[in-house]
Amino acid sequence: MKLNNKKGIAVITSLLFVVILYGLAAIFLLETVQEGKMAGKEREYTKAFYAAQGAGQEALKQLDTLINTYLLTTISSANPSGVISFATSQVAAGNGVGWLVYAARNNNVPVLEQDGEEALYPPDPPGAVTGTIGGVNYQYNIVMTEKSDPVATGVDTWEFPYSYRIEATGMSGSTTSNVSYSGDFTVELERDNFAKFALFTNNQTTQSGVNVWFTDRTNFAGPVHTNNRFNFALNPSGTFEEEIRQTQQTARFYNKGAPVLLDAAFNGTRDVPVFHDTFTRGAPQITLSSPTQEADMEDQADAGQTITTDGIYVPNNGGALTGGIYIRGDGNVALSVDGSNNPVYTITQGSTAKTITINQSTQQTTVYDSSTSSSTTYSGFPDGVDNAGTLIYSSGNINSFSGTVQSNSQLTIGSSNNIIITNHVRYQSYTPAVGAPGQVGYVPPSAAGTTNLLGIVSWNGNVRIGTSAPNNVDVHGTVLASNGVFQVDDYTNTSVGPRGTATLLGGVISDDYGAFGQFNGSTGLAISGYGRNFVYDQRMEQGLAPPYFPSLNTFIAFTNDITDKIVWQEGE
Repeated sequence: MKLNNKKGIAVITSLLFVVILYGLAAIFLLETVQEGKMAGKEREYTKAFYAAQGAGQEALKQLDTLINTYLLTTISSANPSGVISFATSQVAAGNGVGWLVYAARNNNVPVLEQDGEEALYPPDPPGAVTGTIGGVNYQYNIVMTEKSDPVATGVDTWEFPYSYRIEATGMSGSTTSNVSYSGDFTVELERDNFAKFALFTNNQTTQSGVNVWFTDRTNFAGPVHTNNRFNFALNPSGTFEEEIRQTQQTARFYNKGAPVLLDAAFNGTRDVPVFHDTFTRGAPQITLSSPTQEADMEDQADAGQTITTDGIYVPNNGGALTGGIYIRGDGNVALSVDGSNNPVYTITQGSTAKTITINQSTQQTTVYDSSTSSSTTYSGFPDGVDNAGTLIYSSGNINSFSGTVQSNSQLTIGSSNNIIITNHVRYQSYTPAVGAPGQVGYVPPSAAGTTNLLGIVSWNGNVRIGTSAPNNVDVHGTVLASNGVFQVDDYTNTSVGPRGTATLLGGVISDDYGAFGQFNGSTGLAISGYGRNFVYDQRMEQGLAPPYFPSLNTFIAFTNDITDKIVWQEGE
């Protein structure tokens, strides 16, 4: 009996062990299934989350397109009087959303829908933009509201402030993930400005009609436009970093001295320009005219006074400046910076000389008259009637111009006739070039991130680099000769020989294309004058322009701050 009992106990123990083993296996299997389900859900959620993130980024890019492509294109192609009229009425009514919804169009089709105080993208229906990222579906919508009422900030300039909210959703299977972005931006509406061009001409010829050629000594790092056709010589026939546009369908190629017109970007291997962007032929013409006229600039400088005697004038009311700096007759202008980092303008006219020092910390201007050895200090700056920036205007010629533009100064030098550059004209703050133009590894100078700014404007004459200017001369600023050229004096003087490179950090807008030098048609080597190294000031593409610089008749609307301050939040 004892033996049998022992066997029974063993059997029972074995059965219990099996039951426990199966129980543990079942629990393990159940946990495995549950963990597999949880891992699957986590995978689906991760896919949905990243799809929502991607949708948010797509929405930010689309918002930039809505403003800086659709709105900009609509405004720039609209009738200027209509732009002014509609902007004025909507600003007066405090209706920034209404202005935005009406002005943002793609091929003249509205892309936004107004819902009370909100501008919606996309319109409802469909109510959301849909797409896929890595096979996972997403959707987003954009809502814009007024951050504050729009305001007029000057003559034909307005600001429209907005807040925006982006709701983005990713969907993987039955799992969804939501994220939201919010921020703000300001649309600036203003007249377009000629300063945006690295080069603009009506004709690519000298004033006597002689063709001026782009050669291997030609470098442009910004937008280039002519209302005629370009002339290319040699291989390479210049280097162009951004879009270059001409209104004629054919370009002129040197063709070893037997010029040909071709509807092409190059002439075999003989004449080959280097385009790092597009070369557009048959482009629309741009009129070289401006609502700003010479009389407007003169009125800003002389504060509306009638001045009939030659001299140097700094208009004031006895204690404060009321205009800019006005030179009656021919004069010389030298820019400098004193030991306290104040901008100093030394001006001579005939036997009169005045030194004008601007103390930016005390907001005062001191005028020293060398003929009387006396100084007078005024409150304010010689910033013109509208206080837009320092303005120096001459009713005659400026026969010598050179010097340094102080780092915090924005200045325009204007002349009714010629302006002759006799030495370097440089910004105090800029990043110098590395290497030499045309050489491997060359890095051009840059004014990015700085505030010093210069405009050089000749209304009826030419802007010229004089014979006393040094080899490899630097000119920092944007040059406009609306009825003339920007050119080099005595550029045909082979006795002097090549003078190196003229580096312009800015742009040139002129009626004709002034000559800078000559080259040997057989060898391509320079024989006189300067080579051109025109480096575009990228700040001009952001709507920046020197004070009182002539503008285009067209308008632009843009914003640079869509992604400056973004608040991100994950939804449920």
